[in-house]
Amino acid sequence: MSSPHLAEAAIQQINLGYNAEQDRLLFRVGLSDNTELLVWLTNRITNMMWSLLTGEAHLPTATSIQAETPPEQAVEQFKQEMQAVDSLQKMDFKTEYQPRPEVRNDGAMLATNVVLISHENKSSSLEMPCLEGVTVRMNLNPELTLAICNMLQLACKEAGWAIGSIMVSQPSTQIAPQTDIKKVLH
Repeated sequence: MSSPHLAEAAIQQINLGYNAEQDRLLFRVGLSDNTELLVWLTNRITNMMWSLLTGEAHLPTATSIQAETPPEQAVEQFKQEMQAVDSLQKMDFKTEYQPRPEVRNDGAMLATNVVLISHENKSSSLEMPCLEGVTVRMNLNPELTLAICNMLQLACKEAGWAIGSIMVSQPSTQIAPQTDIKKVLH
């Protein structure tokens, strides 16, 4: 994580949840210095993040292997997808997120963009410039990338948002008929 005035700290725990009042996802990052970082993600930013990270995560999708994909490439892609699924199954998504006593930057920031940066040593980082003038930078490893992708799927399902070209099924809602219609004056 980086900002103009804060030192880097290791990520210990992440959480992503839907806030219906804000109609946004709140990305919470618990850090090794006993602080946390809160970043609001809009539907647009969530879709951008999903598009950037799914290729890195090697998650299987309905369209990941096409009919015209050469057999050698299809086999390699299938191996990467199986490894990603195996890694996901070993991750701990059951331990409850532990809020830290101090929030960096005095509250949640609003991400206005998201950028995936590939480094020469084959590592990558995710940068989220925020409205508050701070850029959040996360150094990614395969496990963190997979975890974020999994959480994006779950949070978008809760929100009823489509990510990428996938519409994540949402809980059915029923609208009660309005019996007492009030007039609005302008």
